[in-house]
Amino acid sequence: RLVVDGPFAESKEAIGGYLVLNVETIDEAIAIAQSSPGLAYGGSIEVRPVAEECPLDARARELAREEQLAHA
Repeated sequence: RLVVDGPFAESKEAIGGYLVLNVETIDEAIAIAQSSPGLAYGGSIEVRPVAEECPLDARARELAREEQLAHA
C-alpha cells in the first residue's frame, strides 16, 4: 500500500517570505539580514537589489509620449 500527502513536488528548500528594505547601500541590507534569528537555526537569507522602477511601466510611459508626439 502507498500513502502520499498530495500531488506535490518534493522540495528541499522552503521559502518563508520576503522583505523589501529601503536602504542606502547593500551593506546596510546585509547588516540587517545578519541580525535574523533564523540564521542561528540553519536558515539562510538572500540579499539582492531590486529595480528602482518597473521596466514595463517605464516602457509604457515612453510609448505614451511617443504616441502624443505623433498626434501633436
